Parts: sequence; structure tokens; C-alpha cells
Amino acid sequence: MSETVRAGTPADLGNIADHYAHEDTPWDPFGSVERLSRIPLDGLLVAEVDGRYAGFLYWFEGHSPYFRPGLERFGYLYELHVKEEFRGRGLATKMIERFFADAQARGIHQLFVDTDDTNTGARRLYEGLGFLRYRDVVHYELEV
Repeated sequence: MSETVRAGTPADLGNIADHYAHEDTPWDPFGSVERLSRIPLDGLLVAEVDGRYAGFLYWFEGHSPYFRPGLERFGYLYELHVKEEFRGRGLATKMIERFFADAQARGIHQLFVDTDDTNTGARRLYEGLGFLRYRDVVHYELEV
């Protein structure tokens, strides 16, 4: 089977929206082709298996983050999804390695990603690729 990771194109947006299939917030772009078409696609990567859509990664270049004073430029891995039928093949790793290469080609050397503390699969993946735990965020809840 042939597995590839390539730059995403507007033709991929329908597959991404169908795969993502939920909208956490009204401004979440990944659940709608209309909203996806408004974001810069230069950080969109698509994984394919035998020419079939298998997943996507979206990253962007950021500047002067509030969470790291003094840092001017960084890459932020915003979303990473592999369709269930294609999991366990290393596609997430391949997409992240492409993210590393693309960021370095732009002169970006500081990369960030976050995930929920309970997402052990994602944590194992990111830590296995060299990401180090940087900062904890406290989430509050109030029932009224």
C-alpha cells in the first residue's frame, strides 16, 4: 500500500469537513467547507493511502505568543486527525515529520502542540517525537 503526505489543496476541504464531522465552536473551521475555505491553506497537510484521503494536519506560524514571552516566531500544530480505518500505520508520525520539515524550511525552530491530559495516545505520540511538556492550563467549571 502506498502512503503519502502532501500539501493540502482546496479539493481536500470536503474530505476534511466530512472526516472532522463536529464543530466544537461556531468559529471552528474544520467542520465546514465554507469556513475551511477562509483559512490559509499553507499549513494544511493531507495523508493518503493508495490515493484515498486518510487524515489531515493543520499548523500555522505564530508570533510573540502570550505563553512564551520573548519568543518571536513559532509553529503551532493546531489539528491532527487520522481516519479510524487508517490508524496504526504511522500516518500521524509522517504528517508531524512533514510539519517539522516545513517549519524548518521557513526558519521556524520552536514548535508547540497541546492535547488533553487524558489523551494518552496523543501524548505518547508527541512525546515520542521529542515534544516536552511545557505548561499546564487550568480549566474551570461553574454550574449556574
